[in-house]
Amino acid sequence: MSATFKLLACTAVVSLLSGCASLLSEDVQELQVTLLCKQRPVAVSCTASNDLGRWQFASPGKVLVLSDTSVLDITCRGHSTPRFTVSVPPLPSWSMAGNLLAGGLFGAALDAYSGVGMKYPENIDINNPACGE
Repeated sequence: MSATFKLLACTAVVSLLSGCASLLSEDVQELQVTLLCKQRPVAVSCTASNDLGRWQFASPGKVLVLSDTSVLDITCRGHSTPRFTVSVPPLPSWSMAGNLLAGGLFGAALDAYSGVGMKYPENIDINNPACGE
């Protein structure tokens, strides 16, 4: 095998690995959100929002959101619970970390920019500030 062919083959493999999270990850993410009062789940109505949209759901429960690089704001309100908001930042996903390790610095940067490589935590437990724990 010639050195030129090996170089081209190696370049092709690295190019295919770049953007791995973009190719393998979905834009939609399912989150489990639970509002807790003294370590017990409380039923409330909530809205999750980021730069890509707004989603209403009941907590404890699941909500489908679009992954993004922006903070996810979760606002909850119940019969005996005053309205309050918490912010959940996105974190780099394992697919993005794998993309970086595989030599895809460009792909990892693309994943971070597009938001595909960023994910919110799958389980979000919110301690109710009005409970007075």
